[in-house]
Amino acid sequence: MKLELSCIVLMLVLYVECKWRPEYSEKHEKWHRKEYANEVTTQQPHRTHVLDPPDHKKYIAMARYVLHNTNWASIATISVLPAIEGFPFSNVKSIVDGSLANSTGVPYFYMSPLDFTAKDLKENSRATVLVSLEETNYCEEKGMDPEDPRCTRLMLSGKMKKIKEGSREYNFAKAALFERHPAMANFPPDHNWFVAKLKIAQIAMIDWFGGAKYIPVRDYLAYNYTGLEMLHHSNDALKTTSDVTTL
Repeated sequence: MKLELSCIVLMLVLYVECKWRPEYSEKHEKWHRKEYANEVTTQQPHRTHVLDPPDHKKYIAMARYVLHNTNWASIATISVLPAIEGFPFSNVKSIVDGSLANSTGVPYFYMSPLDFTAKDLKENSRATVLVSLEETNYCEEKGMDPEDPRCTRLMLSGKMKKIKEGSREYNFAKAALFERHPAMANFPPDHNWFVAKLKIAQIAMIDWFGGAKYIPVRDYLAYNYTGLEMLHHSNDALKTTSDVTTL
């Protein structure tokens, strides 16, 4: 009798365990496989740098490299929001300094008057734009914290200027923005988008130990830098995509 009861209890335990443990549920197994597949197929690769940045002693080359190889910037403006009027206020904006094969060193932006930044700039055009080498995969690969002085950060200060629509510079900058940020072509058309640029007054950069370096604006803009590594990066990405779709 005791043996029969023990067998019954054991069978009940096994039944309950099989019934309620998720891994034994056929439905759960299908869900789990689906979730795992989604995790793999939707995982986005880290952005990688194409060429290592210039030697840290080559200040102008480094500054131009960092700006051209970043896709977004933090912009600090003087806020007009009632609760923090006059306070510094930071926002993120997509950025280019020219086309993939033509770096100018000038930060260009696609803005809407509805945005925080544009509202601030309408009252006070002064701004500081910050970009960091952390945006590439270089610092991570080298085991550097984003605040490590060797993980270069570039700070461009000046006045933001709206570019006249239809001008040669407008067409160049807009084409460059849409080239690097294709999603912009689908931005809501009723947001009155315009193209703006920063007229640089000061360039500060930290790219090594020993404090900030200050780069003459004229020398920075005159530096002959094409930024072709971004074009090569884009071409390689397109080739990889093409290879995958033909499999």
